[in-house]
Amino acid sequence: MKESTAKPRIAQLKLDLGTEKPAVVGFDGDDITGNTGILLAAQIEKLTGLLLSASTRLNDHRTQSLIKHSQFEEVAQRVYQILAGFAAGSDSDILRNDPAVKMAVGRNPLTGEALASQPTQSRLENRRTYKELYELSKWLVEYYIQCNPKAPKKLYLDFDGSAIETFGVQLNAFYRGGPYQKNMYFPLFVFDQNGWLLVAALRPGDQGEVELALPVLKRLVKRLREAWPRTQIIVRADGAYTSNALYKWMDENEVKYVLGIKHNNALLAKTRKLRRDTEKKFKRKLSEPQFVGKQWKKRKNAKNKEIRSIKDPKERAKKLAVEQARRVRLYGEFLYAARSWDRERRVIARCDYTDEGLKVRYVVTNIRGTLAPTVYEDIYCKRAVCELSIKNLKETGCTRMSCSQFKANMFRLLLHAMAYILAHQVRLKLGRPRMSIGELQRKLINVASQVRETRTEVIVRISRAYQAAKDFRLVSKRLGATSLLAG
Repeated sequence: MKESTAKPRIAQLKLDLGTEKPAVVGFDGDDITGNTGILLAAQIEKLTGLLLSASTRLNDHRTQSLIKHSQFEEVAQRVYQILAGFAAGSDSDILRNDPAVKMAVGRNPLTGEALASQPTQSRLENRRTYKELYELSKWLVEYYIQCNPKAPKKLYLDFDGSAIETFGVQLNAFYRGGPYQKNMYFPLFVFDQNGWLLVAALRPGDQGEVELALPVLKRLVKRLREAWPRTQIIVRADGAYTSNALYKWMDENEVKYVLGIKHNNALLAKTRKLRRDTEKKFKRKLSEPQFVGKQWKKRKNAKNKEIRSIKDPKERAKKLAVEQARRVRLYGEFLYAARSWDRERRVIARCDYTDEGLKVRYVVTNIRGTLAPTVYEDIYCKRAVCELSIKNLKETGCTRMSCSQFKANMFRLLLHAMAYILAHQVRLKLGRPRMSIGELQRKLINVASQVRETRTEVIVRISRAYQAAKDFRLVSKRLGATSLLAG
């Protein structure tokens, strides 16, 4: 019996939702993508060559006549997937036929061959060498200089580490106690004052915060001064970066710094009068603190509940402002040298007295001729941008350090770093450098569209109900897109 060559009918679903008309769901619609915003990142790649240059720094020992996916295509595919919120290597199997990802990599969205699968991506990660990873890390700094041709007058380098929890038997993942209490890696990150990522270096979980900071700083300063010899470099970090070797090198090489310093008895002794004066001024001006003693948390929660229960927004904001104004802040400064230091350095003490009692913070600096409040509030406190940037970086899914090999996890972190940099450039074009990566994905990246391929062009149609169309157009035009009259 001759078999039928007719295509089988695709079953439809009928849903009775209680509306006037039932909903009929079919599975024979046109090709669509949910990641149209990747095309914005692809346009940045076309203009700057971030991923193309990164891929050239990776050796490719494969037999070229037998491969289907170039190294650039594999790297670009993975970075674009991360940018779209698909951080796992196994997500390659899901998105290898996604029209937007295929277009971003350089293939036709519908007629082009599928992109790399998960096993191919795994091999890309696991065949890396430390030399390649070092060259890739250097490229991130070169790319930063390339994208900022005008030398800044001041460049702030914010150093910070962040714990990445591990759940398997990954190489160099160690248990760490203290505030962490988990098996982890402890990468080092360096951002500029605007949230641009320059360094993402994976470290073993047992390394301290200051480990690797000085070698990284030396290489950074050398390259940045080659490009921008007149730029003043200022380093900011928290109290975990207390190191005489770090201070000494920066003093000798004219690098300014404002670094936190941990409490000790010597510092407390030097600020005894300052702390006492702060407390006296608070009590004289605002009476006794409200949230001290054994039941202070209970009283504070009751006060917060009382404020939140005020229905009028203006009255609630006014009451909150009054409570937040119950603070006295005084500054002091002195010369101090710890036993391990080679000489005395300027230390600034900030004393805050609030309803919760006294809080003291110390910073060490080699900046002269600037008032203590200016150094602390206008320079040191602004390193909070680094904390926010690390949070944004983690929104790309960089905490998925599940490869068994340390080198593979280092490479994976660098892939996430490049995805973050592309996202940051999109934010800069939008004029919102502080936008979270999650919001960026929801607003500009994970955008649904219909894709149709003709002989001469690819037509991408986004819904007329798309609420961020104005922002999408703005970024596109700033990246060189031209306007066409609707036909």
